[in-house]
Amino acid sequence: MNKCVTVIVGTKWGDEGKGKIAAREAKDADLVIRATGGANAGHTVVYKGEKLALHLVPGGIVYPQTTCIIGPGTVIDPDVLWSEIQMLKNCGVFDVEGRLKISGRAHVILPYHKDLDELHEKMKKHPVGTTKRGIGPCYSDKANRIGIRMYDLLLPEIELEKKIKEATKLHNQAFKENGMEEKIIDVRKLAIRCRLLGLRLERCITDIAPIIADKICYNKKIVVEGAQAFRLDLDHGDYPMVTSSHPVTAGTLCGAALPPQALKTVIGIDKAYNSRVGNGPFPTELPASIDENGNVIKGAKPLEGDVVRDLGHEYGTTTGRPRRCGWMDAVILRSAKYTSGIDYLCINHLDTLGEIGNKLGYVKVCVGYLYQGHMIDFYPDDIELTHEIPEPIYETLNGGWTIDSSCETYEDLPELAKAFIKIVEDASGIPVKYLGTGPANDDLIVREDV
Repeated sequence: MNKCVTVIVGTKWGDEGKGKIAAREAKDADLVIRATGGANAGHTVVYKGEKLALHLVPGGIVYPQTTCIIGPGTVIDPDVLWSEIQMLKNCGVFDVEGRLKISGRAHVILPYHKDLDELHEKMKKHPVGTTKRGIGPCYSDKANRIGIRMYDLLLPEIELEKKIKEATKLHNQAFKENGMEEKIIDVRKLAIRCRLLGLRLERCITDIAPIIADKICYNKKIVVEGAQAFRLDLDHGDYPMVTSSHPVTAGTLCGAALPPQALKTVIGIDKAYNSRVGNGPFPTELPASIDENGNVIKGAKPLEGDVVRDLGHEYGTTTGRPRRCGWMDAVILRSAKYTSGIDYLCINHLDTLGEIGNKLGYVKVCVGYLYQGHMIDFYPDDIELTHEIPEPIYETLNGGWTIDSSCETYEDLPELAKAFIKIVEDASGIPVKYLGTGPANDDLIVREDV
């Protein structure tokens, strides 16, 4: 079988800047696939100088030669999807509906999933901090075999109504018992609405298996745009503070309907510092003037975490929430290497880390942990059992650096920046091939000798 698949995955908690490498790899791709998650993920692409925020449609759609697939592992909010299609068409992107293929097996996020998301968060003693976009409840329905799929939107209304009625029996009961009677689903109205959505998207909904088989058979380049990241994986992340899908490489391949034998390269994406949205462990997190909900406390004295967040503009693409920030954790990268089979790293925000170093007078990299009285070089999976967050062991670089427009190769980088990359490579065991040096997609240094 031809090895023609490049998978792009996040290595920490998302927001690593996967779109930069996805855009580079998609320029000469035949097929670009979004495989997991839903509209809780966001990335920005640039088309004719205009920034376009996409949450479901693969960013590769802006390249006219690509076919783009939303795979069966995703959960789709049809209203969000339709608005993205219209935005792309209005911007002049070539033949959007002709080149966008939606797996009929992908599940549909409906309004009651968002209401359930809100209800479930309210009922938890320790909320996960979801985006309340209905992702988890939709995946839950999928696992419970009562989900509504994209194919179902093409059914006659009477058949679709029966499916929705079966799917919402328990949900209506939950709304009623928790004082949310106004959220009880009117099955008939929802069936009519869903059928209209199906008519809108009918041209795109299809069986994607023959398309994928053809591309692999003729050794055409396939790029999979990963969503979320390693530490958010349902099986391998910081459970229960995780997403509802499997964004590691194996789960991404499954969600894209791709065979593992076709895998050629896995590119792991990280930032030169780290950030996280929502609750959960974060060993290298820095103190910041934000409360437990992530809200900035006005008038508080700026702390290390504030400096990192402000210089990195660390606010959620989808939600606008301020992100928790901390130093680069190369230990998690080492664990991600083996769980996701990462071949190369892309480190974004190298320029930002230099600015942080200039502001604070130092830069730190976590190269190990002190955990349960021992020094370890892996991310432990029993934190819920021990109730202990690993204590970072740091290597420190004094000062920072500035990367200007004349810096085009690795050799052109400031010595401290190169020293930082060397520390990350040694601690993680993964070669750093790509270096993001600015906000634009082209602000990228590629080490051809790696």
